[in-house]
Amino acid sequence: MTKGERTRQHIIEKTAPLFNKKGFDGTSLSDLTETTGLTKGALYGNFADKDEIALEAFKYSIQKVKEVARAKVAKADTCKKQLFALFDFYGEYVFDPPIPGGCPMLNMAIEADDHRTAMRKVVTKELMDTISFITSLIENGIKAGEFKKDTKSSEIAYTLFCSIEGALMFARVEKSDEPMKIIIRHCKNLINQISK
Repeated sequence: MTKGERTRQHIIEKTAPLFNKKGFDGTSLSDLTETTGLTKGALYGNFADKDEIALEAFKYSIQKVKEVARAKVAKADTCKKQLFALFDFYGEYVFDPPIPGGCPMLNMAIEADDHRTAMRKVVTKELMDTISFITSLIENGIKAGEFKKDTKSSEIAYTLFCSIEGALMFARVEKSDEPMKIIIRHCKNLINQISK
């Protein structure tokens, strides 16, 4: 890794929690320089602008979340157990996320919806990748004979993920893990219902 690549990586790693906690507009240039210990010139010598830093910080945050989630899922030996491991990951994730500040996808989706529309395509791709991942776990379970053949894998994936993201939002605002516990029980019950 070159010195320039190391500097870029340093900026991304340091600013990811900042953007995740404060959002794009809430993060000032002085926040970026203070967090990274670099000057404005050093920041913009490595990135075109604040938008590019935010985009790369978001991608880094999502990658960290995926790494932790997939590591937990990989330890399970059946599709059903893998789904349960994913739900349990989100249960722990509520107040102990891999990147401080909560769910980067949820946080950025709120900004990308109306305000930071340039980020919408990137956020949408990550949302769809997550749905595809859950769908593939269900479809693999159907093929393995764990789940009923008439299971609508995509519909269930949307239901599971949207429920979990909603519970994340509610739990973080309420400062209680109770909403997430309720939704995780609901998600596991739903998987039990499609199990053979």
